[in-house]
Order: sequence, then structure tokens, then C-alpha cells
Amino acid sequence: MKKILSVLTALVAIAGTAQAQKNGYTVKVNFSEPINDKYVYLAHYFGKGLPTIYKTDSAQVQNGTSATFQHKDSILGGIYVVMYKERGAFFQLLLDNGYDVEATVGADHRAHFAKNDINKDFEAHETFMVGQAAKRKALQDEASKAKTKADTTKLQEKYEKLSQEDKAYRRKYFGSHPKSLLTQIFRAMDAPDIDKKKHYLADGKTVDSMYALNNYKAHFWDNFDFTDNRLAKTPILDGRLNEYFSQLVYPVPDTINMEMDKLLKKAEPAQEVYKYILHWLGNYTAESKMMGVDASFVHLVENYFGKGKAYWLDTAGVNRYLDRAAKIAPNVLGNPAPDVTLQDLTTLQDESIRSGNSPYTLLIFWSPQCGHCMEEMPKIIELYNKDLKKYGVRVVSVPTDGDRSELLKFNADNKITEWKTLVDAKNKLEYKPLYDVYSTPKIYLLDKDKKLVGKSLSSGTILKVVEFEEEKKARAAKKS
Repeated sequence: MKKILSVLTALVAIAGTAQAQKNGYTVKVNFSEPINDKYVYLAHYFGKGLPTIYKTDSAQVQNGTSATFQHKDSILGGIYVVMYKERGAFFQLLLDNGYDVEATVGADHRAHFAKNDINKDFEAHETFMVGQAAKRKALQDEASKAKTKADTTKLQEKYEKLSQEDKAYRRKYFGSHPKSLLTQIFRAMDAPDIDKKKHYLADGKTVDSMYALNNYKAHFWDNFDFTDNRLAKTPILDGRLNEYFSQLVYPVPDTINMEMDKLLKKAEPAQEVYKYILHWLGNYTAESKMMGVDASFVHLVENYFGKGKAYWLDTAGVNRYLDRAAKIAPNVLGNPAPDVTLQDLTTLQDESIRSGNSPYTLLIFWSPQCGHCMEEMPKIIELYNKDLKKYGVRVVSVPTDGDRSELLKFNADNKITEWKTLVDAKNKLEYKPLYDVYSTPKIYLLDKDKKLVGKSLSSGTILKVVEFEEEKKARAAKKS
């Protein structure tokens, strides 16, 4: 008897393993209205929403009314897209290994699922959200008629109620379907509730005005499973990363670096999630318009891209990151400004770009051939005469081209007598890589020790940085 039971147990285990290991999918699509396509296509997301999708399969259309996608090899599950009508129409579905899905597409391009319970649940959520969208549209119409503050407050309460209904729907689902792919997606979308209670600082009297924001940030990723690669095949990750780093992370390199390292560490078990996060962070830090964030790009290159952790890049791809970081690294904020010897426009005598003793040095690389430069320079001249001079700012103007006579005339016409104008008369071009002068204007601010305290400045931001540095000095003086 024991032997028979052992055999039965083994057979059940084998059957269960076979079921768990079933790969691929079958997706049959029926069109209630015939289409003219010869083929329809299956695509997947990678972290980002439409129109950024990647074609992965195709199926021949039979009699204009049906098509079947079949795949036997293992796939990475997620949210997939079926495209038809020459890719001008589409619907979404959930797909994972072993899924057998049948959908009928109506004239409204919405899919109705006859097989696969998880996609029926996905359809039910879509139907719910269509209803929610109609309610939001009605609120927009109300907003156009709002006349008083009370009207606006009521509308805000109604919007908040809809958001809470969205959350409640999804949370109810993942409470009752803990192991579902749809639950993983709903959890990945889930934002923390905002704590509206009063909280106090350590003294027990002062209201902590930052508590709600800090608490929201602390719990932002609570429900996101960084170990589930399937979440990379959804359009969710891009938006969540953007909200976190653009709205919740203080934009200074040390803080950004710490937050990047934490997320990448969490994602290490899931290659595809890790890949998307590192790719996204590389773009974010390289392209950010916020001053100093490029130092975090250098951090990523030194600790990830340059150490073989961007496993999907070939040597040429890695070298592009290394080259860009090499250009940024010399002029990262807080570093000493690179020393370059140029020539005085008037005397043609050698002079260091860092020469002179002043509380601040404004270093301007510009070109008389650059339209934007010629818009900025008059504004900077006015700013200098009106505000910068009183802070002891010394201006070093470095025109990157132009005839000497033309530059002397520019100074005379604009009554520039207190600035130092330096030119690269020996055409060594040493300043270009050191100050990343591959476009103009490039404007830097140096402190009295010739450390970089501002970069990528404009006529609208120079004074703000000077005033910020003055406030820092005043706070330091009070502490001492």
C-alpha cells in the first residue's frame, strides 16, 4: 500500500511539474467586423508606455475574421499588445507562459475574453476604468463652471474620491488573488495613501509640515516587486521612476546617488527590471536640466556602466557612456575648476582662466556666431552692472571664435571695461574637453577658492546661484 501511495505521489508531482513548466502561449483573436490585414502583430512593452512597444510575433489573418498566435518557447510575461488595421488599432492583454487566450474584438477596438480568467479580470478592470474616465470627464465639465473656492474644493473632493475608488478596486483584487500576474501589476501601480493627520517634530509642539511628503516617499515602492521580471514588460516602471526622481528625491548628487544605488540593489535579482532602471537612470542623469545632476551620471558610469553591470551593452555602447562621463567629470560641481592658460584679448599675454582674487568668478564660453549667445550676452552685461558687481563677481569672457578686431569692437560697443576677455590665440583647444564646450553658451560660476559652484547657467539663473551661495555663507557664519 505504501509503495502504491509513493508511486501516486510521484506521478502527481511529475504532472504538477509538467504543468508548471508549460511554456509559450496560444492567443486566438476573432474580429466581429472583418479586417483587410494579411497579418496582425503581437508586441510587448519595456518599461514605457505607447508608442514605445516592441514587435515579438505575427499571425496570418484567416478570411479577415480571425488570427491565432502560437508560441512554444518560454516567454517573459507582462502586458502585451495586439496590433491590427495596419497597426492603426490595438488592444491589450496579459500574457505569460501557458496562457490559452481567446478574444473577440468589437468595432470599439475593445477585446472581450472568452478564455483565461486573468484576462477576464483584466477586461473587467478596463471596463471599470472606462466608467471612471467618464466620471472624470463630467468633473472637467463641472470645473469649467466653478465660480467660487467652495466649488473648487468640492471638485477636488470628488476627484479624490474617484482616485480612492481606483485604489480600492485594485487593492480588493490583489487581496483575493495574491499570486496573480494582474495582482503584481496592480501592486506595481499602487501609490501610498497620503497621511493627512497632524504630526509633530521632536519638541511635540511644532507641526512637521514635511511629514506627509516624507512618509509618501518612504512607502513609495512598498508594493513594487523588484524581483519580478514581468514588470519590465509593462508600461508602469517609467512613470513610477519619473515621479520618484522628479518629485520626491532632493536634486543633489549625493541624495540622487544614494537613491539610485538603493533601487538598483533591490532590482539585482531581476535582470530585466534592473536593465530598465539602469537604462532609465542613465538617460535621466545625462539629460537632466537641473544643475549638478550630471555628477550622478558620472557616478553611474564609474560604478555600473564602467564595471560591466550594463550586461546588454556591447563595447561600443559602454564606450559611449565612458566618453561622455570623461567629458563631464572634470567640471562636476564642488571640484576645483580646471586650470587652462589662454591669452588676454588686448595684450595677447598668457593668463590662467583661474587668475584673479574675487569672491566669485563668472566664466562665460560664448561665440559671436551663436544666435543664442548674442541674445544672452546683453542680458548678462545688464545683470552684471545691476546686480553681480555688488557681490564682487569677476567676469571672465572666453569667446570661442571670432576675429580679434570683431571681439574688441564688441567689448567697446557694449562698454565692457571691467571684464577679463581671454582667447585661445594659440589654438590649443584645451578648454573644450575640460569645460565640455561642445556647444555655446557654457556658463560656470566659481567661488573664491576657484571651485565650481554653478554650471550650465543662463542669464536667468546666475543671480539665483550667487544669492544661494551668499545665503550658505551667512548660515555658516551664524553657526560659527
